[in-house]
Amino acid sequence: MIELFYRRQALILGTLSMVGLLVFWQVAVDSGFINPFFISTPSQVWTEFLAQLQDGQVAANVGATLYCFAWSMALATVVGIVLGMLAGWFQDVESALEPFIWFKYSAPTVAFYPLFIAWLGYGTPTIIAIAFLFALTPIYANTLSGIKNTDRDLARAARSFGAKPLDVFLQVALPGSVPVMMAGLRLGVGRALTGVVVAELFGANAGLGYAITYYGQLLQTTKMMVSIVIVILLGVVLTQILSFLESKTDSWRVDTAR
Repeated sequence: MIELFYRRQALILGTLSMVGLLVFWQVAVDSGFINPFFISTPSQVWTEFLAQLQDGQVAANVGATLYCFAWSMALATVVGIVLGMLAGWFQDVESALEPFIWFKYSAPTVAFYPLFIAWLGYGTPTIIAIAFLFALTPIYANTLSGIKNTDRDLARAARSFGAKPLDVFLQVALPGSVPVMMAGLRLGVGRALTGVVVAELFGANAGLGYAITYYGQLLQTTKMMVSIVIVILLGVVLTQILSFLESKTDSWRVDTAR
């Protein structure tokens, strides 16, 4: 009951803060405090959103972005979890992968964009590859951390009852690491969406990032803000979905501790 109260309280406060921001935005522009050329207004953005929704621009751009996002997130999830499990369970694998992961973590991913253009061509494959690299690191790192931080007492108890290494991995390490993996996926969702939009800014013929660049070059602020707001809303919705799934996996950790 207390947890439900705090969840509702957080939802109410978050909603009120967003409404307050929109009201401030509208009032600041209407009062002349901010030039509408630079940021438009919520009412104009809403009107333009309805227009783009009617002529199919919103559906086309959101569909293109979500297509690349889905592929990049799926690849990052599979590769990140598999490599993270192997690295967390086998020290030699972690040592072999560590230089590449740190190189990937420290190097700006966007810098590889010209290389992917040369390798994969202009458009969707390059966008997916860039977004994949954006999302891979947090998924891999969290999976690695979850496997390595397996409860030693539980693992020792399982071995004392005759459990084989594979049994310990499947029955102790894996269930106990699921909540940490889900946290990595939640971080990966935001980074994958960022990677898709960033890649679309540089080179695409469809998508929300493409629309932002296109209308920005034409100095059509209201049309550009429509795509920016949609990107923000997509990020919030996708992250909240993963946060919900992450909360549902907390019971796994409790079950393995019994």
